[in-house]
Amino acid sequence: MATHQRWLSGAGRFLTSFVVLAGLSACGGGGGGGSSPPDSPAVIDAGNAVTITREVVSVGLDAGAFGGVVGGGGILSADGGSNALTQSLAQSLVRRRATIQQVQPAVRVGPETFDCLVTGTVRLSGSLNSDITLTPGDRISIDFNNCDDADGAVYDGGMRIDVASFSGDILNDVYALGAAVTFTDLAITAGGETIIGDGNLEIDLDFTVPLISETAESGSLFTFRAGNDAWILRDFALMTVEDGTGASLVTRISGSGTLEGSRFEGAVNFVALSPLVATGDDYPATGEVLITGANGATIRATVQNAQTVQLAIDVNGDGLVDDTQQVPWSSLGGF
Repeated sequence: MATHQRWLSGAGRFLTSFVVLAGLSACGGGGGGGSSPPDSPAVIDAGNAVTITREVVSVGLDAGAFGGVVGGGGILSADGGSNALTQSLAQSLVRRRATIQQVQPAVRVGPETFDCLVTGTVRLSGSLNSDITLTPGDRISIDFNNCDDADGAVYDGGMRIDVASFSGDILNDVYALGAAVTFTDLAITAGGETIIGDGNLEIDLDFTVPLISETAESGSLFTFRAGNDAWILRDFALMTVEDGTGASLVTRISGSGTLEGSRFEGAVNFVALSPLVATGDDYPATGEVLITGANGATIRATVQNAQTVQLAIDVNGDGLVDDTQQVPWSSLGGF
């Protein structure tokens, strides 16, 4: 995703331009992303600081977009209109209500296959404890077959959602959801590019306040692949807040974790010391991210404005800045 509009948008809206909560194995299969040992800490220097910062910003912190694939205009969302998955879930609930006289625990739904709005199909199965809403213990397995649901992306692969908590109305996009989501090689194609996610996420979605969405995601291991590039995200906690109550959408991205990438050697730890905050389609105008590598070496990326980020680089971990670089956002945003 080469443009800031893509990496900054959350999940469903990100999919309209990309994707968060995507991926997974249908009908109960497990994801995981492998069990390879962590890489050694990366050596940070003035030559690789821009590359490492780009990977952290556009992959590590932006992994929160996968949470939005589930809600907020994504998979479990009406998004103000039709959505094949939401419609199929509703149809399953209606049919179940017509055939079951009283609520029974863990009654099987499906498997049933539905046409997506443009091309492809989605296969839905699982078990639900209620015929009117989602409840803790519900499990929904989704299998996409080149599904184009008119949200700007094509899905191919599976995903499983295990509901831990739920309140509100899913069909009107006013709800709070806590769930474990399993991704197994879910491919999402948008804008001529494909990204594949694999692993497990604990998510908390809050869409209870009109025009405001909060997506929190955490996990111990998640992997991404795009073309010849691959990334591993470990021990992460991410938060994306989108506020549409004003004249322009305001997006706040924060979080921490450990990232390994194919464009630099080793692993780096990162933490947003203050959220990256952007208005509309602009790059963030404020925010600060601290990246740490081998021997305590650091990159402190401080947003100067919506055009420029300053990198203060400490190559030996002594707390002193050895090099300062002014970097345009256009060289940092997007996969």
